[in-house]
Amino acid sequence: MSDSQNRGARNSKAKPGSSRKMGESIAEVGMADAERDILAELDKALSEHISLLLGWCRRLTLPAGKQPPATAHDHSEDHDCDFGAWYALNRHNRLIDQPAMHALATTHEQLHASARRLLDGHEIDGSVDEAEFEMLSLRAESFFAQLRRLERAFRTARSDVDPLTGTYNRQTMLGDLGNERERSVRTDTPTAIALVDLDHFKAVNDTHGHQAGDLVLQSVAGILQSHVRPFDKVYRYGGEEFLICLPNADMKQSARVLERLRRVIEASPVTLNDGTILPVTASIGAAPMTKTRTIEQIIEKADQALYAAKEGGRNKVRVWRNPDGPKNTGKTDGSKSGA
Repeated sequence: MSDSQNRGARNSKAKPGSSRKMGESIAEVGMADAERDILAELDKALSEHISLLLGWCRRLTLPAGKQPPATAHDHSEDHDCDFGAWYALNRHNRLIDQPAMHALATTHEQLHASARRLLDGHEIDGSVDEAEFEMLSLRAESFFAQLRRLERAFRTARSDVDPLTGTYNRQTMLGDLGNERERSVRTDTPTAIALVDLDHFKAVNDTHGHQAGDLVLQSVAGILQSHVRPFDKVYRYGGEEFLICLPNADMKQSARVLERLRRVIEASPVTLNDGTILPVTASIGAAPMTKTRTIEQIIEKADQALYAAKEGGRNKVRVWRNPDGPKNTGKTDGSKSGA
């Protein structure tokens, strides 16, 4: 792992005392941080509801003089717990607004409704409705199982993501590209691989510090992810390099997509915390997947095209149009000389 990746991994961890309280919005943080915080909320919800369930059972089974005092969570009209308040605030966040999370919220409401009915009945005549108690047990079991499934899903998703940039990581990339090559060969559809390298990135770190470098990486990663086609994938290849997989795209189509990315990056300088505005450009090289070359060999061809873009003055797109023949990197119609 590079120094920059190590810094990114350290920065992605919550600082002591900085964790958000339940009920606070997750809308203003980045994707990787949001996933981490959701995992933290799910873990807190599990502990919270184990404690609540034990407290409810004590109140239903212990003699009146030995019952624990009622807490605010027992009969709140708005939200029965911190998890309920957190979900109500964040339910429209795109990471929360999904069927599995809504199903968890429904089970959560049913669990608390059963608890309220049991506790209210017990306060009236001291009895425990056996059918309602059985329903409470089943809903608690379902709630905990759904929590665990969601935790596993978010942990799997996070393991695929580079913590600094929010793009997919290199380990995920290798498996994805292998699958995409098999699909491309099987269906005889064109697919391309592109390498994006930030120009003069070392100078940014040396002049303005690694924090500035991280901001540039995050900015470019956001541009790449938001301006590729919906079915393209962006990966952190290493250091200041990103790899893009472009399914169902021949080299002419790929060149158009990559040229658009180059233009957007060039038009999007990064403003540092001290107000300094950093111009950013990228050089891009691409090559098509073929039946006769491995993924590693195609990446090597894309890297050679990238080298041609650097040698040609940077801030350019170069594509390898015939990776099975003699060296032949083509210049895209819109490529531009620059810094």
